[in-house]
Amino acid sequence: MSYSINELAKLAGISTRTLRYYDKQGLLKARRNPENNYRYYEESEVDQLQKILFLKLFDLPLEQIKQVMQTSTETQYQVLRNQRSKLVAQEQYLDDLIRNLDKTLATMKGEAQMTDTEKFATLKKEMISKNEKQYSTEIREKYGDAQIDLSNQKFSSLSENELAHFKKLSAEILTELKNFNKTADTKQAAAKHLFDLHKEYLLTIWPKDQYSGEAHKKLGQMYVCDPRFSKYYAEGTGNPDAAKILKAIIDYYA
Repeated sequence: MSYSINELAKLAGISTRTLRYYDKQGLLKARRNPENNYRYYEESEVDQLQKILFLKLFDLPLEQIKQVMQTSTETQYQVLRNQRSKLVAQEQYLDDLIRNLDKTLATMKGEAQMTDTEKFATLKKEMISKNEKQYSTEIREKYGDAQIDLSNQKFSSLSENELAHFKKLSAEILTELKNFNKTADTKQAAAKHLFDLHKEYLLTIWPKDQYSGEAHKKLGQMYVCDPRFSKYYAEGTGNPDAAKILKAIIDYYA
């Protein structure tokens, strides 16, 4: 079945202006009627538009969506599957949050009791949900769903003291990076200490049998290549090269 631009806009709940813009940007090219040069769309374009609108829901910029749409069907499938994993994680988080809040309210009225573990469970799940929303696509592509799910499971099981230690390690890494001389040799003791801190940080949330030097190096590479990670380390240390410094240290010792 074919659609005119007006028909497809109405079907998808978007404006014809949006479809024209997608056409102009090469994101969704319309076909042209040879008799009058009017735009029209076949089933393949309808399928493409559905994927584009799905990806837009996940706050991906149009340029990145365009790159995804130019990949193979298998790659597009994997991207959407990763986004589904994010939605499932958010759904589970909201369900748990509601249950935890209900129990908190019941406890406040003296109708129930909560263990200390339960009190902190929601906080940990909120951190997992935030990380999934921000970084899930990249880290799942690099490490696979199984490893990330195991990591999330381990993080969820952290005790109150272990969670506090995890946060302390995160802050300490930023402090050590801030004080680290960017021109210094990675062989110095301060560099080795930074590596040990970062490895301990990872092993707090990574299952030990999932750790390897190669996996550690992949993470260091992501710190440099992904502007969100680079920004985190730059803002946390006041040094725009902090992510590169950490990567160099990881590459040397991992």
